[in-house]
Amino acid sequence: MEITITLLTGTSQTLTVRPEDTVGTLKNLIEAKMGIPAHTQKLLMGGSQRTALENDHSTVDSYGLRAGSTVCLLVKESEIIQVFLRNERGQLSTYEIDESEGVSDFKLKVEKREGVPVSQQRLIHQGRELASGKLSDYNVKALSTIDMTFRLRGG
Repeated sequence: MEITITLLTGTSQTLTVRPEDTVGTLKNLIEAKMGIPAHTQKLLMGGSQRTALENDHSTVDSYGLRAGSTVCLLVKESEIIQVFLRNERGQLSTYEIDESEGVSDFKLKVEKREGVPVSQQRLIHQGRELASGKLSDYNVKALSTIDMTFRLRGG
């Protein structure tokens, strides 16, 4: 089905999606076609009663999108936040990160400042190891503390 994505500037783009596609898939499609990063997109549908398409795992059909529907696209700015890294000696360092920063990008910052190669880092937040994806996937927020340990060597 075809839906129309409209920006506040009046620019619009018609995209083809399936009812079973997720909102996350739609955001990725918008990124590919319009060049607007998925993490900066806020999607709204409806007339006077605007409904936000907030859950990236829900299908577009579950929000009531049908062929010919119009979705308003708002672009939000990323926010710079501070987080703390506690190293193996218990010392805290402050890092400024983009709220949508990837784990791999953060690990590179840690390598640069702490001198610990990415392959040796084991970063833990709220009992979960930061492996891949975005820091926000692990509930990292402003003033969060991330613990760093080293990977064990040997076999």
